[in-house]
Amino acid sequence: MTKQSLFKGTMILTVAGFITKVLGFANGIVLANVIGPEGVGLIMMAMPVTGLLITLTTLGLPIAISKLVAEAEIKGNYRRVKKILVVSLVTTSLLGFILMIVAIFGAKALSSHFLTDQRAYYSLLAVIPIVPIVAVSSVIKRYFRGKQIMTPIALSQAIEQVVRIGLIFFLVQWLLPYGIEYAAAGAILCGIIGEGFSLLYLFSVFKWSKHKKFKLHHSFIKQLSKGKEIFFDLLKMDCRQLETA
Repeated sequence: MTKQSLFKGTMILTVAGFITKVLGFANGIVLANVIGPEGVGLIMMAMPVTGLLITLTTLGLPIAISKLVAEAEIKGNYRRVKKILVVSLVTTSLLGFILMIVAIFGAKALSSHFLTDQRAYYSLLAVIPIVPIVAVSSVIKRYFRGKQIMTPIALSQAIEQVVRIGLIFFLVQWLLPYGIEYAAAGAILCGIIGEGFSLLYLFSVFKWSKHKKFKLHHSFIKQLSKGKEIFFDLLKMDCRQLETA
């Protein structure tokens, strides 16, 4: 898979963003028609918690990953690119799973003290597993951005929305007789499944792309053991971003 020019990459992401927004708009209409404003309200109560967890998981690393990968690519340092990806994936995966487990066990307390409707507990419980998925997905997307390959990012966004819309009507309709809270949780699960398919696509593109110099599975542990320097470089880049923000 070849690099793309800045103009071409920007156009691909712009078109993909427009299509994703249209699909998201369609998804919102379908969701509102199926579960109504009450169900949508339950979903909206749970989403801010997930946004906070994702922010804590990624630590602002995705932008730093793009910059470091781009710098290493310019210098032809493919070994450093490999280290950046390995360290980033391990860091976000571990943080994502730890926060997911903590949030699952604390979901009851969160819904009792911070959410105005106790029925939102099921939506909160359903949306928490998306945290590690989004965290890992963001790392891979930023890796492709750093290599100036935008097509996989664009297609993954479209895949996520198409899968979500395709599942919402059937799963939510099936759960609706059990109660609006279960239907709302089912709608969130559709989004998680969509994110999962998007991540699988990104992994498949990464695995089968023609980066012969980048065989991650051959030396994963070796690269991780030598990745302390990369980890601190990522944190330094992140701190610079905070200072300039």
